[in-house]
Amino acid sequence: MKNLIFLCIATAIFIFSVIVLNFAPTINGLIGKGNYQRNGGLYNGYNGWADYPCNSFSNLYKNYKDKSVSEVSSWNNEEDKDYHLDLLKEGKNNCLKKKAMIGLEYSSFNINAIFGFACAILGLLLYSGNNIGKIVGPIGLGTGIIGFVITFIYIVYSGIIFNNDVIDKDYSNGISDPYSSSFIKTRSDGAFLEWKDGKYVCIFYDKDNKDKLYRKYSDYGNKYLNYYNKRDEKYYKYMFCSRSFSGLKGIDFWNICKDYDEGKNTLSKTQIKDENGNIKGECDTLYAVDSNSTEEKRNLYNSWVITIVLGCFIFVLDIGLAIFGFLIFKDSKLTPGAVDIK
Repeated sequence: MKNLIFLCIATAIFIFSVIVLNFAPTINGLIGKGNYQRNGGLYNGYNGWADYPCNSFSNLYKNYKDKSVSEVSSWNNEEDKDYHLDLLKEGKNNCLKKKAMIGLEYSSFNINAIFGFACAILGLLLYSGNNIGKIVGPIGLGTGIIGFVITFIYIVYSGIIFNNDVIDKDYSNGISDPYSSSFIKTRSDGAFLEWKDGKYVCIFYDKDNKDKLYRKYSDYGNKYLNYYNKRDEKYYKYMFCSRSFSGLKGIDFWNICKDYDEGKNTLSKTQIKDENGNIKGECDTLYAVDSNSTEEKRNLYNSWVITIVLGCFIFVLDIGLAIFGFLIFKDSKLTPGAVDIK
C-alpha cells in the first residue's frame, strides 16, 4: 500500500507542477517583465522586476542620509526626511522580495516537475515488484524535503506580494510621491465613497496606513476593473453615482480622503434622476467605474490564484513524498535484499 501511495503522490506532484508552469504569473510574462526592444534595450527605460537594480535604493539612501533638511526642497522637517529614507529602505526590500519570487517560481515548480516525474518512474518500478526500496526511499525523502522548502517559501513571497503590494507604488526616488501612479482601491461593487454621519468618506482610508487606500493585485478579480456590460439596466444608478478613475489616483486623493474624514472638505449628497429629471433617490455610495474593456487584470488574477492554490497542494504533497520515502526506506532496512511492503 505504501508503494502505491508513494506512486500516486509523485504523479500528482508532477501533474500539478506542469499545470502551474502554464499559469505561473512571472514565468508566463503576465507580471514583472520589462518591455524589450529587438536590440536588447528597454522601451522608455522601463525595467521589469528581474531587471531593476535593487542597489540603486541603497545608493539613494546613502546620498540622502547625510543631507540636512534644508538641502532637499521637498523636506520640511526631520519627519519628512525619515519618511523618505524609510521609503527607500522599503523599496530595496520590496525589490529583493520580487526578485526572490521570480527565482523561486522558476526553481520550485521546475524542480517539483523533475523530481515528481523521477519519483513517479521509481515508484512505478517499486510498485511493479522491483526490490529498489533502499534507493527509492532516500530519493523520495530528499526530494520531498527540498520541494517542500522551496515551494513553501515561494508561496509565502507570492502571497505577500499578491495581497499587500500597492500596484505601481514608486520607491525609486526618496523625495517624490510614491503613489502618483497608483489607483484607489474599491469594494467588489466598485464603491470607493460612502455616506456616513452626514458626509461622504473614503471606504478604505486609514490615516495611519496610506497603502490601504490603493489597489493591490488581489483586487484584480473585481469585475469593475475588467469588462462588463455598463449599459445593463441593473447599473442605471451608476450614471449618477459614479466617478471616472481618471481623476482618482495619487497622493492627492489620499489628502482629499483625509479632508473628508476630518470634515475639512465635504461633498453634497448626489441625487439620482430619471430621464425626465425627476429625483428618484440619493446616492448613499459613489462608485469608481473603470473604462477598461479587456480581461487582462482578471487573467492575471486567475493565473496567480491558480498558482498559489496548486502550490499549496504541491508542498503538502512534498511532505507526503518525504514521509512515505522514509517509510519505504525504513521497511527496506528491515527486509534485507527485498522490499515487501504490500
